[in-house]
Amino acid sequence: MQFRVRVPIILGLLMACCHSSANAQINSGSFYHGEPVLEPYYNADRFTTGSYQDAGPAWLGQASFDVLLFDRADADSRAIANRWTTVDLGPPTGVVDVLGDEVANATDLGFPVTAGFRFNLVLLGDDGCDLVFNYLGSRFESSRTFDGATIGYPFFEFETEPENGAMYKTSYESTLNSVELNSRIRRWSRLTPFAGVRFIQLEDKLTQSLADNSAYLDRTTTDNELWGFQLGAEALLLDAGRARLQATVKGGVFYNNLELSTSGSDFVLARDPVTMEPTSTYTPDESFSTEHVSYFGEVNLEFTHRIGPSWAVRVGYAAMWLDGVALAPDQNDNFNLMSGFGTFNYGTVLYHGSYVGIEATW
Repeated sequence: MQFRVRVPIILGLLMACCHSSANAQINSGSFYHGEPVLEPYYNADRFTTGSYQDAGPAWLGQASFDVLLFDRADADSRAIANRWTTVDLGPPTGVVDVLGDEVANATDLGFPVTAGFRFNLVLLGDDGCDLVFNYLGSRFESSRTFDGATIGYPFFEFETEPENGAMYKTSYESTLNSVELNSRIRRWSRLTPFAGVRFIQLEDKLTQSLADNSAYLDRTTTDNELWGFQLGAEALLLDAGRARLQATVKGGVFYNNLELSTSGSDFVLARDPVTMEPTSTYTPDESFSTEHVSYFGEVNLEFTHRIGPSWAVRVGYAAMWLDGVALAPDQNDNFNLMSGFGTFNYGTVLYHGSYVGIEATW
């Protein structure tokens, strides 16, 4: 709670520090080039020629919308499907079915390149300190179908199969949302540092359901909520009038409020030896939570071409890196639901890909 209170205070202090006139704007909104403008001022007695200053930007705000073609790194290798085999445990248990050789693992659920969206809004400050709002969102999905008559899957400490050996489907979904608010300080013509606060949510779901989607068998969900303070900079690499090439770098340390939740139908723990009716069952509706330190980094390289006084098109490449986050497929081997004991498995996720967008200034 203290962290969430202090971040807005830090951002307010950054805004308060922006009090001097700005130099030429680095961003791709149109602005005047050329000689500085003579600024007159008056005193009580007579007109006096005053000082020189930059003409400054010729726009008050900027908005852009990008479509990103993102590729996301796979989860760690964890078994998601194994072939059933029989083992003779001797009296009194006898022959039982257990999961044997691995048929598929989490890396086989690799995501295809998926479209994401980004919206950016810049409000220009006369004192050289701008407010920059940014939202990014994307959703990834992949699935595989298996024959439950011969193949089962591990669900934490349970070896599971669909009823009557029906065809079943393993689905993996991952959703990323990011919201940030930065204070950008313009003091140099080709470099602008900025600082701000950012919220990132990474939600992972691993679901087993019947192949026709008529019912789901069980689900594992991890929800990473990252709150943090980031630093960064924009650099103007090439200025050719209507065309510009610039780069953006961001990074920060984040507090991760993490939750693991599971749900599913009852598991049979014991049966009557005569009637084979269940005598003991367990419902795997459990949740676990913890706090963790995570890390974030982002790099953008962008080419912008102005097609009019207020419009520009842009293409670029973006990469985002998250470290210290929990993915759903990685948790099965680390928790025992019935005992309530377990340790989160943390990993690294990389998002990268090209994007194309449009930019408006006014």
